[in-house]
Amino acid sequence: MSRALVVVLVSLAGCQCLQPVDERMDSGVRSDGGPGGGGGRDGGSDAGVDAGGFDAGTDAGTADAGPVACVTASDCPSTNPMQQFCGQLQSACVNGFCLLECPTGADAGLKTCTSATTECLTCNGATRTCGNCNANVCTFSAQPVRGTCPPPFDDFQNFVVQPFSGRCGGGILRDGGFAGVWVGAMMNGRILVDIPALGGACLGSGLATQIPRTLISCPACTFVAEGCE
Repeated sequence: MSRALVVVLVSLAGCQCLQPVDERMDSGVRSDGGPGGGGGRDGGSDAGVDAGGFDAGTDAGTADAGPVACVTASDCPSTNPMQQFCGQLQSACVNGFCLLECPTGADAGLKTCTSATTECLTCNGATRTCGNCNANVCTFSAQPVRGTCPPPFDDFQNFVVQPFSGRCGGGILRDGGFAGVWVGAMMNGRILVDIPALGGACLGSGLATQIPRTLISCPACTFVAEGCE
């Protein structure tokens, strides 16, 4: 009898079947792979940028809710880097909305600009500067960087830039319909674009990649026009 009791007591001491239960909610699986996990979108390398590996959203930062109003450029939120292309993005306040641009000189960013026409901007009270009206024939797809672009800039179907005859710039066309005006380059490498569906005046910045690409920032959203510069 005593021998049987000893066996039972030893068995209970080694039992693992009554462990405490942790009832905290599972936080789920990280979708970005976490530190060192290799699950990030760009994998920490830009080697495949011009071989079809370009991911505009990876470097440009946040998917914001839409137009951000401003009085001056200092009212605009901080920006994230686009390391593959132009370093730290800069903010500009154009016609009361925050836009982004790549550094294009000593005066890049922190500009407060207004435009009375689609062809020109006046920034920080300085003399008005205008686009050179030079729009080359090209075809581009719109790759989102920040914000959610409304139609027809909400997918990857191609747009065509076609120079106007007898007027400044060129039309941005899709399926035979008119989507905006590519006005042309301004001083210090800026490109002026006017897209009514995205809020009007937009700033363009050429990107230093083998494939022609232009960062186009409008009130509604920012995207990369891959195929045009």
